[in-house]
Amino acid sequence: MDIPAAKGFSTLPSDCDALLEGSPAILYATGPGWWRSDLHYVSYNLAALIGATRAQLQATPTLWLEHVRDAEEAEARLFAGLAAGESRIRLYYSIACAEGRVRYMQDDIVVQRDVTGDVIELIGSLADISETQMALEALADSERRYRFIVENVSDAILLMDADGECRFASPSIRDLLGHRPETLHERGLLELLPPDDAPRVQRLIHDASRHGEPLRMELRMRHRLGHYVWLETCCSPYLNPASERYEWILAVARDITDRKHREHRLHELSTTDSLTGALNRGAYLSCLRSGLEAADHVSQRVSLVIFDIDHFKTINDTWGHAAGDLVLACVGEICRTALRDHDVFGRIGGEEFSLMLAGQSLNDAALLAERLRKKFESVRVEFHGEWLSFSVSFGVAERQSREGVESLLHRADMGLYAAKHNGRNRVHQAPPQPV
Repeated sequence: MDIPAAKGFSTLPSDCDALLEGSPAILYATGPGWWRSDLHYVSYNLAALIGATRAQLQATPTLWLEHVRDAEEAEARLFAGLAAGESRIRLYYSIACAEGRVRYMQDDIVVQRDVTGDVIELIGSLADISETQMALEALADSERRYRFIVENVSDAILLMDADGECRFASPSIRDLLGHRPETLHERGLLELLPPDDAPRVQRLIHDASRHGEPLRMELRMRHRLGHYVWLETCCSPYLNPASERYEWILAVARDITDRKHREHRLHELSTTDSLTGALNRGAYLSCLRSGLEAADHVSQRVSLVIFDIDHFKTINDTWGHAAGDLVLACVGEICRTALRDHDVFGRIGGEEFSLMLAGQSLNDAALLAERLRKKFESVRVEFHGEWLSFSVSFGVAERQSREGVESLLHRADMGLYAAKHNGRNRVHQAPPQPV
């Protein structure tokens, strides 16, 4: 309904008033002072909100303000808008209704001015936005709860795209990896992986995002200070209902570094000889089998060295087992120092040891054995003020085409037997396997 700007509700005829009474609209009209001035018009349903009659509100307009819970703030916003010359002003406030409920209202006010610009009437139209407001408050409350969880949980929460780039990182990532969350945004998390592990993780993430399958994996990520941290990571792909594509991956990561260290230590205890630091017999033979299988795939040569301490029983009988243990420990220390990282060193008997040398020829292995022999021959072990010396005999064999573990061990052992038979403290190369 169009209302003449200079007249407004105060001059409406009675038939228009009756028409408005039949409307569901919640309307009112006041003077320039809003509810602190004369009330020109008020609809029945507005008065009913606070359990009053139209006549009561006409007589005491401030009765409405008594039910507005944030009246001062609403008035301040209104009068600031009037002072700024606004012609339409929107207010938000809540009212205490007659039935005891609190309703949230949106009040759209049209400002009527005279030709000089002075305000003569305020025409308000109220809309009950309680459901919308409560939904917004519930959403805000839910967001606060989730934010509290995300910001206080010890596990790191990460949101990645299908390419592994970080879109969100929770504050706990700083405790895990030393990075501030904002420094990881838009950064590829694969950059923090060890170079040799990045392709595997990238493939797993890609497959998970493509098929929508949950993913659990253990991986290492580089801390800001340079060391690596073991993480157990649970990944869940997110399906965008609009595109029906898996576009995001939610990852929850937990620090398992201590657990991995314990597992590594337990593995060492179960596979390593504590006295010499060499692999025990079972672990060494397992590595030997795996090494020969790997060599077959790349046509790599492999040589084997078997050696033991000469007259070791005499050392034990003369000086005791404590002295024998010192000699064994000395052998282990010298071997670990002299070998390459990928050489395999095992204790396969009481005083008998073996080396698997991948990529080494028979001559290469024999030269290494000779260097070790000279080192053992020259070393002295102090025991209760006495200096003990010892020597070591070596048998060396190079693996023939696809030769098995037992055959290779037997030939190297025959080389050791020949070294013993020929006077000990020497290196003997085993002959090739008969065709």
